[in-house]
Parts: sequence; C-alpha cells; structure tokens
Amino acid sequence: MTTENKTLKAVAPYTHSGFLNFKCAPFEAWKRNGGKEARSHYPWRFLHWWAFRWELPTLWKSRKEARLRFMEPVSLHFDAFPDYAICEVVPMFWDCWPGYFENTCLWLRKHNVKTAVFTSRQTAERMQERFSGESKKWQKMNVIWCPEAVDGELYQKGNELKDRSIDLLEFGRSNDKVVCPEKLAGIEINGNRILHICTKQNGKFVYTNEQLYEAMGDAKVTITLPRSMTQPEVAGDIETLTQRYWECMFSRMVMVGHAPQELVDFIGYNPVVELRDVISAEDLIADVLEHIDDYQSLVDRNRETAERLGNWTVRMKWLIKELDDLYTLKDISCR
Repeated sequence: MTTENKTLKAVAPYTHSGFLNFKCAPFEAWKRNGGKEARSHYPWRFLHWWAFRWELPTLWKSRKEARLRFMEPVSLHFDAFPDYAICEVVPMFWDCWPGYFENTCLWLRKHNVKTAVFTSRQTAERMQERFSGESKKWQKMNVIWCPEAVDGELYQKGNELKDRSIDLLEFGRSNDKVVCPEKLAGIEINGNRILHICTKQNGKFVYTNEQLYEAMGDAKVTITLPRSMTQPEVAGDIETLTQRYWECMFSRMVMVGHAPQELVDFIGYNPVVELRDVISAEDLIADVLEHIDDYQSLVDRNRETAERLGNWTVRMKWLIKELDDLYTLKDISCR
C-alpha cells in the first residue's frame, strides 16, 4: 500500500541510566547505514507512569514525515511517545507474544499504522493475515519480517573448543523445564566433574556484560532453547529466532537444544545439536563434550554465518532497502 512518500526518520529508544537496551543496537546500525534520525521527546521521569498507561490525543499529524520506533507490546504507549499523536509511526516490534497480540492489533488499528516490522516470522504472518485488507474491521498494512541480529563486535571468537576452560555455560532464561540442573551438575568426563557455570543465581545475574562476553568466548557448550520451550506460558506456540542464537554463533560455542525453524530457513542449515527422544539432554551434552573436536567445523561455520547474516549493520542495511520502496529515504547511502 502507498504511504504518501513521507520521509522516514528513526527515534532512539529510551535508555535508563545504568541499564542496556537491546533496541539501541538496531538504532545505531540504522544511523551507520545513513538512516535519518529524529529527536526523541520522552516525558520527564516523573511522568513515565502516565506515559506508560495513557495516550495523548491526536489533533494533527504531519503529512511529510514518519517515525521508525523500536517497540515492545508491553510498553506500546511509552515506546512510541509522542509520535503516535503527531505523525505516522512505523513500529518495529520485539516480543509480540500471544498474550499481547490482540492489544497490539487494536493499537495498530487505532493509529492507522501503514507499515509494521516484526522480528518473529510467525507473528508477522499472523499480522499479515489480520491486516490483509479483507476485513472492514482491519485496515490493510504493510508487514515486514526482519529477523533479530546483534552487534557482532561485542563477541569474542575465542580459542579452539579443545583449548577452552568452561565445559558448559548457561545464561539467560532458565532451562529447567527441559534440562535437569542436578543431572547437569553430575556430568563427568574421564572421571572428572565438568566445569558448569550459570550466570544467573537465585534469580539474579552475577556476571557483568563484559564478563559474560569473555565467558562465552571461553565456553565449549551452551544450551539454546526457544522461549516456547522454556516459558511456554508466555511464548505459546511462537518459536522465534532470538539474539541468543547469534551470540552463541559469534562466540563459537556448541549449541545443544533446538533451533527455531525460521533460523534454519534463514541461514540454510541447522546450527544446533538437536535434542532427541532417544537420548536425554544431559547425556547428549556429555557426549558432545567427550567428542568436542568433532564440532569444531560446525562452530567455525556458525561464526562465518553470523558474520555474514547476524550483524545489525547487515540487517538494517536490508531493512532500509525494504522501507525505501515505501518511504522517502533520499539521503540514505547504504554501505
């Protein structure tokens, strides 16, 4: 659908002092690729509660400009503040889980969103079906699937697998629904207990980001599972590629678990040692560690693939070209 050839500018995500915002990486990549930037107008801190829960009235909207906003459904009003009231918004969504789907659709309809970007392929497909223009209730909308990526420069290539000191590294969400912590702790290789490190203890992260990057570059094996397996109560049946997979691929760790189908389709092969019914997860991890040299070629290939396809600079260059067919991006020169 047409978008009246408006100029599209991105707005920086809000960053709380002392906290990282994963949405900043794609914004910085947008700028590196020549994308235009608009000034942010987030409310004063004491007004954040209000901005999260209530919206400004729409009195007038610019006919010349649109705003690319980096958003999560849990904070719709705040992430797009105040552009939803003064111009066309092009939202780029993370974490649009089933529980947020209907509310997100209502927000998109209310603000007559003409183009929306989703990092989950399944969510993008469902949005495309909803906003196909075939129903009078829902307007037609351009839907773009843009897979997740990371800032590849943060992650260390590390030593060869046989020369790494950490046998198993667990980070991020708990894997307890699939893997037994007690059994993992009891794994022995050649009579020696493996070095198993968890970066989250008693619900708190005990590693800084810098320590995590270093540990990832020194670990042989990690567990990678989509949220649909670790937190099905949140993700439901949405099995999506998250930044964890790219982080592991850049760091050349052997991933044991399950690869989302959209990752396999996107890169053309399965980069994960898949869990199987004939062997327990704990026994599979032990087997991988016992034959770690056999997986060096896989992690080397994963690193090469991540450098080619998993960096936000590459991803945003592609997205800019997609959006260039819908909006005016005259000053953009993709490198």
